Amino acid sequence: MATYTLSFPDRASPSAHAAPRALAHDLPEELLLRNALWFCRLRWLVIGLFAAFGVLGLVPGLLPRLGLRPPGAWPLVAAAVLFAANLAWLAHAHTIAAKGRHAPFRGERWNVPLFQPVCMNLWAQIVADLVSLTLVVHHVGSLETFIAFAYLFHIVLSCIFFPRRWSLVVTALACALYLGTVALEEAGVLERAGIYADASLRELMDHLPGVRLAHVAWAPFTWFVVWYLAAHLSAEVHSRDRELAETNRLLLAAQEERRQHMLRTTHELKAPFSAIHANVQLLTKGHCGQLPAEAQAVLGRITTRCRRLAAEIQEMLQLANLHSVTQEPLPTAQLDLAAIMRWSLARVAPMAQERQIALDADLHPAPVWAVEDHAKMVFANLLSNAITYSHPGGHVRVEVAPQHGGSASVVVQDHGIGIEPAKLPRIFEPYYRAEEAVRHNRESTGLGLAIVRQAAEADGLTVHVESEPNVGTRFTVLFPPSPPRSPGLGKGDTPPSAVDGALSPFPSPALRRKENADGVLADRG
Repeated sequence: MATYTLSFPDRASPSAHAAPRALAHDLPEELLLRNALWFCRLRWLVIGLFAAFGVLGLVPGLLPRLGLRPPGAWPLVAAAVLFAANLAWLAHAHTIAAKGRHAPFRGERWNVPLFQPVCMNLWAQIVADLVSLTLVVHHVGSLETFIAFAYLFHIVLSCIFFPRRWSLVVTALACALYLGTVALEEAGVLERAGIYADASLRELMDHLPGVRLAHVAWAPFTWFVVWYLAAHLSAEVHSRDRELAETNRLLLAAQEERRQHMLRTTHELKAPFSAIHANVQLLTKGHCGQLPAEAQAVLGRITTRCRRLAAEIQEMLQLANLHSVTQEPLPTAQLDLAAIMRWSLARVAPMAQERQIALDADLHPAPVWAVEDHAKMVFANLLSNAITYSHPGGHVRVEVAPQHGGSASVVVQDHGIGIEPAKLPRIFEPYYRAEEAVRHNRESTGLGLAIVRQAAEADGLTVHVESEPNVGTRFTVLFPPSPPRSPGLGKGDTPPSAVDGALSPFPSPALRRKENADGVLADRG
């Protein structure tokens, strides 16, 4: 006898998906690489400042007139060394980026070992910058100027970009370099330098050892205080970012789960409604005997409701298919929009006859590369919308024409109830229907223009709407210039999803295989 006990995860412990990244080695490589490239771009500015200062020092008498001593060759040497190093770091970073672009991506990581190279690149830049800054501090004046506080720039950036451990190492390294420089100057190993031509400030500090000691001690103390505050604030911000990212992931997952549930539910509902409609037709046509007038009226209402619900299910399937992020993109094919429009006009012709709407078409050949299913969705829904909201006995004007540059335009114009200007921006929202539209036709689902919006967004179409209440509405759809032909598709080929000119509202091959196996949904149109 087989047994099974239902178990639940420990609700007190965070899930594996929600575990926050707090360690240095958990930082995503892509973020570290962006930081490395940002450091390289910023360094060009520093190199330019070094070079400009060195060039000014070569102009005779310029700096002494400003009360400064000529710097000699060190700014130009530092600029040249940093220039060569920055080129090497940029080349290395771009090589890492190229490997990442060609590597499989999983979650927030490339599926190749790129973390170590990125870290080496970053740390090489940081160490070189701190050493270069120490050279500047020595030559400008480690005691008589406040240049030493320039270390704060790297300390704050390391707190923003790195975990607290890494930023603490950067802060300690800056303190060690600065204090080591001062110690070597005090021991006479390094000759004390300075940027001021007047040496009185240096001599004054020599006679005030307490002031000199306070100056030396104040800088590291300030750096560690700034490090603590910046690291704490940065950790709080990163923690909130992780929480928001996890919340957003859960919301997207819940939204996708609801969409999949809705999709499966609508698939399951379509077959029963088709069966109900077919049986009602048998009763209505007298195949089961003559029915009284009251029964005929009830069957008429059932037929109307079945037709409306079947149309709503079809539109929900189409909209879910366009929303789906798991489905492979449909391939494009070379299409003639005039032929697609003729197919769409034939499909809505019974609806137009029922409402006594005349269809006036001016169709010119307009070849484009597009997704056939999407084009049919757009045209069929725009035509249905125009017929639905036209007055009985009115007419709908349809135009298809090629444009310059390989694009094409499609115009669908009615002379119906129109749309209020304030409500025009909302007509593409799912299930939105203005009060005037509800009074005019209660059977519309409110999904047609939402399908048009999703298909247009997926294929890069431009949809322009002009409307005036009680005058009519004009939709203009502009297809972009034809892109290069897709691999594996020849001229006139159709996508495998377009079968017998029918729409394809099914979101995944698995669902499509299930329906075919069950014998459900024989008509995909």
